[in-house]
Amino acid sequence: MNNHWWNESLAYSANTDVGMRRSNNQDAYFVELASTLRLWNTKGHLFIVADGMGAHAAGERASSLATKVVSQSYLKRTNETQPEALKNAILEAHATIKKQGEIDPSFENMGTTCDSLVLLPDRAYIGHVGDSRVYRLRDNVVEQMTFDHSLDWEVKYKSCSTANSVCRQISHVPKNIITRSLGPTEKLIVDIEGPFKTKPGDAFLLCSDGLSGQVADHEIGQILNIFQPEDATESLINLANLRGGPDNVTVVIARVKTAQKSEEIEQEIKKTAKIYENRPPLNAAAISSLIAACVFGMLAAALFLIELLDKKTVTSDVTTWLLCGSAALFLVSVGLFLYFGRATLFRRPEAQNITFGSAPYTRASALPTAEFNANIFAVCDELCIVLNNDEQGEKIAFKPDWKGINEARRRADADAKAGDYASSIRANLSVVNYIMREYKKNSPQKKK
Repeated sequence: MNNHWWNESLAYSANTDVGMRRSNNQDAYFVELASTLRLWNTKGHLFIVADGMGAHAAGERASSLATKVVSQSYLKRTNETQPEALKNAILEAHATIKKQGEIDPSFENMGTTCDSLVLLPDRAYIGHVGDSRVYRLRDNVVEQMTFDHSLDWEVKYKSCSTANSVCRQISHVPKNIITRSLGPTEKLIVDIEGPFKTKPGDAFLLCSDGLSGQVADHEIGQILNIFQPEDATESLINLANLRGGPDNVTVVIARVKTAQKSEEIEQEIKKTAKIYENRPPLNAAAISSLIAACVFGMLAAALFLIELLDKKTVTSDVTTWLLCGSAALFLVSVGLFLYFGRATLFRRPEAQNITFGSAPYTRASALPTAEFNANIFAVCDELCIVLNNDEQGEKIAFKPDWKGINEARRRADADAKAGDYASSIRANLSVVNYIMREYKKNSPQKKK
C-alpha cells in the first residue's frame, strides 16, 4: 500500500487457502488501490473474488481470467458510470471465459463466480454473479449484500419475500447447485448492488463459499467486528479449515478507517473548473480546426509518401510547409480542447438517481456472544489437545510456546467470566491462529 491519504484511510487484507480436502486452489482474488486522487474519485478501489469450477485446471483458469479481465476492463471504461463499467467488465470476462472453453477442449464448460466491490470516496458498488458473497459490517450488524445465485436461494426467493424467513422451512433443496456463473450461463445477467453510502467503521468482506459454507453469518460478523482486517482474515480461514475445510477458502476485507475526504476532491474539481468558468463552451470553430488538422495531417502524410516514392512529383518545400501547417493546426486544436474541456477530466461519471439491487438480503447481529465464545473455547481446547498429543508423540517439527498459549487461555477465561466476550474470543483465536500458523510453516509440503 502506498502512502497517499486516500489509501491510508482504508485498511484491507486478502488471502486464499486450499482448504483441508482439495489438492489445488480454484479460487482467485484481486486488489487494486487507486494510485492517484483522480482515479480514486473516478474508479475507486477495486476488490474481486472468484471461485472457479471445472475439472483439472479449468476452474483455476476461469477464476484467474475473471479477476484479470474484470480488473483491466473496468479500469479502461472511463466514459461509463461505475455500475455500467462494472457490469460490462464482468460480461466481458464472461465472454472471454466462454470463448476460451470453446477453443480449448480441456477448458470446456469451465466457469467461475465473481464478486467485485468498488469503493469510492463516499459510496460503494457491488457486481455479483454466483454464490460467492459480499458482506457489510456496520454498527454491530453484519449484512449479506449479494443474492446467492443457487437453486437453494432461488427456491426460497420464489417461496417468500425474504430468504431468511424460509431457511428452516425448506431443507430438501441442494445447496451446491449454482444457477448463474461466468462461462456456462447463456445470456448472463449481472447483479449490480448499490450505491451504498460509506462511513467510518464500515467493513466489507468478499468471500468464496468455502468460508460461508462453514462459518455462519453471525460468526463472520463477530470476527469482523473484533479484529482488524489481517487478523480477521486469518481467523476466518482457520475456523473454516478447522470445521472440515472441504473447499478452498478466500477472504478479502476492506475497512473504512477514517472519514473519506471527498470534500478535498470536490475542492479540486471546483478549483479546476473556476479557471474555465468564464470561458465560452467549445464552439464550431474549435471543432472545425480539429477536423481541419486531421485532414491536413492525412494530406501531408500522403504527400510525404508520394515524395519518398517519386522525388519529382512534389517539391520538398511544399511538403515541409504542409507538415508544419498541420502540426500547428493540431497543436491549436489540442490547446482549444484543454482550454475549454479540461475541467471535465476530473469529474467522475455518475449514475444519477438510480438504485441497483435489493440489498441487504440478510442481517445478523455482530455483537460478541457467550455462545460463540464457548464455541471458540471448544475449538481452542481441541487444538491444544491435538498439539499436546503430537508433541508427546514427537509428531511435530516445532516446539510450542506453551507459556504464551497458557497465558492467553487464562486471559480468555478471565475475560469470559467478566462478560467481555470480545476480548475472550480474541485471546482464544490468537492461540488458534498461532498453532495453525506453526503447523503450516512446518508441514512436510512447506519443506519440499
